[in-house]
Amino acid sequence: MIDGFYAVDFQVHSFCSHDGKASIRDQCLRAVEIGLEEIGFSEHKDFDPADPVVDYFDYERYRREIEKAREEFSGALMIRMGVEIDYQRWFEDKIAVYLQQHPFDFVIGSVHYVDRVPIMSDAYLRDRSVVEAYRLYFQAVHDSVRSGLIDIVGHLEYANRRAVPRLGPYDPSPYRDQIMMLYEEMIRRGVALEINTAGLRQGVGHTYPCEEHIRLYAECGGRNLSLGSDSHRPEDLADSYSLAASLAVKHGLTEVSVWENRVRRSRTLQGA
Repeated sequence: MIDGFYAVDFQVHSFCSHDGKASIRDQCLRAVEIGLEEIGFSEHKDFDPADPVVDYFDYERYRREIEKAREEFSGALMIRMGVEIDYQRWFEDKIAVYLQQHPFDFVIGSVHYVDRVPIMSDAYLRDRSVVEAYRLYFQAVHDSVRSGLIDIVGHLEYANRRAVPRLGPYDPSPYRDQIMMLYEEMIRRGVALEINTAGLRQGVGHTYPCEEHIRLYAECGGRNLSLGSDSHRPEDLADSYSLAASLAVKHGLTEVSVWENRVRRSRTLQGA
């Protein structure tokens, strides 16, 4: 437990990701230290052949390290083996085949690129208004949900990581209808919304997504919630967890989802 909340972190990275800064064991040691009940590793798997890290992820190495950690921390920590897919529509078929051949406990779908261009980069913003740039990003997220391949939408509004420092404060109001359609699709397919706290560390000033869109998810009838820190090093594990959990409860989201073999279960978030 952390501050009275059932404590999980389902967005965690290790050296099995190209940008990880810690071992799986180091992250698990930290998880036990701070009182996590469950930790979900979500190592990056990339598919764009132009990406220099496209071949970095080693599934068999990952599986062995997870099994070793499960043996060491048995009875102290529930360890889930997930993956964070870098989603682009044009390699959707490759993702489908990969997931058929490689079992995971859960799959996060995250959008970092649109049409092979990093979101909110100079190249992406060229000849596009700010509103158009966000709308294309949200459309790509919607495509990831419609693919039927993912369990969790990862760090919704991640576009703000680059956009807020460059373009100023984020105004979610122009995207309300589009986000409502996205949420309707997520609810229909049973895809979870992640409250990701990395934005609080990355100069954005709020979680991914922002509180207004957390509230909108609840208003749309959403109840399938994931919580994650996007930790790449132990000191960031479960960062601002109590804040994220409090935001969820404030807007009527009283359960947090966990996964095993792609099967979702709910845990009471507060007072369990």
